[in-house]
Amino acid sequence: MMPSMKQRVIALLPVFDSNGKVVRDEFGRPLNPRKVESKARVQFKSQLVQDAQGQEHRVALEIDIPPDFNPDAGIEIEYQMIDGRTAKGVIRAKDEAVNLTGSKVYYRTVFVDG
Repeated sequence: MMPSMKQRVIALLPVFDSNGKVVRDEFGRPLNPRKVESKARVQFKSQLVQDAQGQEHRVALEIDIPPDFNPDAGIEIEYQMIDGRTAKGVIRAKDEAVNLTGSKVYYRTVFVDG
């Protein structure tokens, strides 16, 4: 059921302070992001997706990731294409492939504007 995942992605997760807020520099960018690497399957697929707030985004990339890797929308992600080149994008929305009862996640799909 899970697609073969032969590429790699690196999510740049922000660092949180003791109050649970994202630490930012003077320009408003997240400070010292943590890099979390995972295997993935990258597909170029142009479509229009809607995020949790109801805003529509035009995305050009669909990345399937394992169920134990769960980045949030708005996180910057660095992905490896099939030819080995790397590029960056921002996660705009995500989806899950679950079994019929909804008790097990097979894989997650994140939609990236890249």
